[in-house]
Amino acid sequence: MMTPETLAGIAAAENGLVTLDGVDGLAITFTPEAAAETGRRLIAAAEVAASQPRDDRSGD
Repeated sequence: MMTPETLAGIAAAENGLVTLDGVDGLAITFTPEAAAETGRRLIAAAEVAASQPRDDRSGD
């Protein structure tokens, strides 16, 4: 099982594109349209996940 990230990524706008930087070298560049849709999808998934039970055991 993967360990979930607890720190949010950092988003920025530069030269008409959106970048998202995260831990462990994660870096991705989006068009504004793709960034907006990704944001909507992340929010929708987060709302569903927040209502689900979570197994907080790690490494068992």
